Amino acid sequence: MERFNENSEMASNEKQRIVDVLLHEAAYLHCTIPHLKQNMVAWTRLRDEALLTAGEQSFTTDSRFQISLKPSEVDWVLTIRRAERSDSGCYLCEVNTEPRSTVYAVYLNVVETGNIKPLTSVPAKRTTNLMANMIGNEVLLNCTITVDSDGNAVNDEVEWLRDGKVIDFRNTKKYVSKVKRNSRTIIHTLRILSASNEDDGSYSCKMVDAPDSTHTLHVNTS
Repeated sequence: MERFNENSEMASNEKQRIVDVLLHEAAYLHCTIPHLKQNMVAWTRLRDEALLTAGEQSFTTDSRFQISLKPSEVDWVLTIRRAERSDSGCYLCEVNTEPRSTVYAVYLNVVETGNIKPLTSVPAKRTTNLMANMIGNEVLLNCTITVDSDGNAVNDEVEWLRDGKVIDFRNTKKYVSKVKRNSRTIIHTLRILSASNEDDGSYSCKMVDAPDSTHTLHVNTS
């Protein structure tokens, strides 16, 4: 299975996207794919791109990592026994769908006793900036989200809109999306293929707990 790249598509995870667990307790990261029963599923750790499991086979020498499948829910559960602080971070569940693989992100936060924050805690403040560039006959829209506090466990999915309507990424001949992350910055890129004046419009990237950012695009093909 290919590692997460621009041919991969981020998706929503029906289970928890943020998992808080006490130090030295077991952590359970869920990846539920009820409509994709025949597809291969792999878990990777984002910070070092380490492949942890593929299907029911383990690819790590760390015996704390175990994979189990709940057939009734088609839920691939990555279990981390005796979680350490160093296990905190983003884990990716990648499903080999066509034409692009689908990736579910789960964020693990390992904390000391009594330090688990309630779900009602105030989210980190974020700013959003949308820039456009044209390379040949392609347009690149870069949506940069900056987090002003620890960016370990945040919901960093965005919704792309054109003239107020959600863009359909199933149209792979027209749109390609990818994402890059570090501790404080998240960059979502929308690539518009074979751009023409028919692609003119008001493009927006929308994210939870961050202001929307909009760019009016005019494609000059002359």
